[in-house]
Amino acid sequence: MKINFTLLFALSAFTLSLSQTDIKKTEKRSAMEAPIKYESTNVEIDIRAVECIWESDFSNAGDWDTDHDPADCALDWQIGQNLECAGSYPITAIESANGYYAMLDSDAYGGEEGGTEVEDSWLTMSSPVDCSGLDNVIVEFDTWYRSYNSERCFLVVSTDGTFPTDLSPTTEADPANGIYEIFPDVSNDVGADLGDNPSTRRINISESAGGQPQVWIRFNWTGTWGYAWFIDRVCVAEQPADDIELSYGLVSHNGTGEEYGRVPLNQLGDGAYTGGGAFNFGVNDANDVSLTMDVSNSAGENVTSQTNYTMYGYELDAVAGGLVLNMDTPIYGPVATNTNVYFEDMTPMSGVSEDIYTATFTLSSSGDTEAGDNFGNNTATRDFELTNGLYSTDGIGVHSDPTITRMGTGSFTDATDGFMMMSYYDISQSTQLGGVWIGLDSYAYTEPLTVPGGELVVALRDTTLLSAETFDPGNVIASSDFYLITQQDIDNGYVVVPFGSNISLNPNAYFISVEMYSNGNATDIYILDDETVPQPSYLSMIYIPGDQVYTNGTATAIRMITDGAISDIISLEENNLEYNIFPNPSSGTINIELGEQGEFSVEISDIIGKSIYNNIIKTNTNIDINGLDAGVYFVTISNENKSNTTKLIVE
Repeated sequence: MKINFTLLFALSAFTLSLSQTDIKKTEKRSAMEAPIKYESTNVEIDIRAVECIWESDFSNAGDWDTDHDPADCALDWQIGQNLECAGSYPITAIESANGYYAMLDSDAYGGEEGGTEVEDSWLTMSSPVDCSGLDNVIVEFDTWYRSYNSERCFLVVSTDGTFPTDLSPTTEADPANGIYEIFPDVSNDVGADLGDNPSTRRINISESAGGQPQVWIRFNWTGTWGYAWFIDRVCVAEQPADDIELSYGLVSHNGTGEEYGRVPLNQLGDGAYTGGGAFNFGVNDANDVSLTMDVSNSAGENVTSQTNYTMYGYELDAVAGGLVLNMDTPIYGPVATNTNVYFEDMTPMSGVSEDIYTATFTLSSSGDTEAGDNFGNNTATRDFELTNGLYSTDGIGVHSDPTITRMGTGSFTDATDGFMMMSYYDISQSTQLGGVWIGLDSYAYTEPLTVPGGELVVALRDTTLLSAETFDPGNVIASSDFYLITQQDIDNGYVVVPFGSNISLNPNAYFISVEMYSNGNATDIYILDDETVPQPSYLSMIYIPGDQVYTNGTATAIRMITDGAISDIISLEENNLEYNIFPNPSSGTINIELGEQGEFSVEISDIIGKSIYNNIIKTNTNIDINGLDAGVYFVTISNENKSNTTKLIVE
């Protein structure tokens, strides 16, 4: 089995093999605001593990020169304190110890609709550093960056003060000539970020700077209407002799790279696939490299451990166009300098109970141990919950330090009514689906954009039907009734939408979708999006009416309520009216059959909330709709105690 290096697991750039079939994935820029932290946390800035021969924390702007290629753009880097993105789609600023840093705000330069220029802007050391006594040289810096779809971020080295001034998103890395790409694992992966804010990156520039008496470094942005890039705490230092670093830790109960925030015990099986990525940044080959992992419960008690991980390597693949992870054959022996490896194995978890757990990963080598100077980048953690039936891609309420955003009917042009958000679920053991829990933005935001009066409908979908070219919003396995968002829902921060009856799910892959109607943005609905853990791009999807399906690559707060958790559903069925409307779609008349006796109000409204028809009925009724234009309408039947809404298609 070969795994794509840039996405870490079995993901290709455009297609993904799912348990039902392939999905063609295209990606679209999300019009979300800057991510927020669900809880206030203290930002910890790592202490330097290396001794810098030159460093800058940007408190002195004179350390740097800013400029751009005037033939391409007029965009410059900014240096200052507490800078924030000023565009239409800002990302959060870098976390900084003193508040000083550099920022490249491509989004603000591109404007609300997006620019078309190929931006080429740079941040250059104003004076050189002497590296004549160093054979092995690195640049270490803190950074924060979110990718869009047409950009590259370079570190460029010069030994004579001259630099190339024509870099573009198609430029290839060329270390022999001092051109290093900083984010080959992130750039052009739409919406991807670095995971940690700030993230510390190291670039080995020995090939171009080793032994040189004068060395200048430059951070060079080139792209077209991206998000933003932040730089802080730049350090030029001698490369450590021994430094093996842990890039990430992973807990995936199904072994496909999906890291669910909550997993029902009946979907866990005997355990979970755990592992992590490692990189040897030291000059020396790393001997006796090993990964260990301990899982503790909410009381801090150890419940399981893993000490014998299998190590795998990467190889060039002409078809994939880069490095891919080869998990067909384990590798052994020392890890060469500047080499990535991957560890993975099944970790038994039999006998565990419902609880929140933390997996703590620790990487070491014979030259980089806990007592060493470079051990600060050798650990990682993952939080997850095992439940009686609640199944969620998101980990809001589980992750100790989540990063979340929101998305909804006001996020995209033409997405006010019929906009969908979807979460992907892998069912390994047969189960019952009773309903869906949906996290509204009011769950985390003090100033929610969700207001009462919007309507939504939940559906279970087959993954085979989510082609970008042929997606049919009406083709579902099962669907709920329409649900009207109330002020009480907003105060609660969530809604629970039941299906009419429990649905049997066989082992397979499914999407849960939430289709939203906002009356033309008069009653917007926003759902939380968890960005804490990097996820496969297909784990969440969106649909923009009149456009197509797009991957979103986050963990949307749309949760399955299965098996043991079904009894905990806040049942809405007792407040639902029993009735039937047919034919639907219709082009002449509709029939309303009541399932109970009484006096009921019937209202038909259009997609923007304008009332088209009002009447009181006591028996089964026929309504003439010949005068209505073709389109989507809503039929609401209610009395003092009950209300229910159905979408009506007029042809």
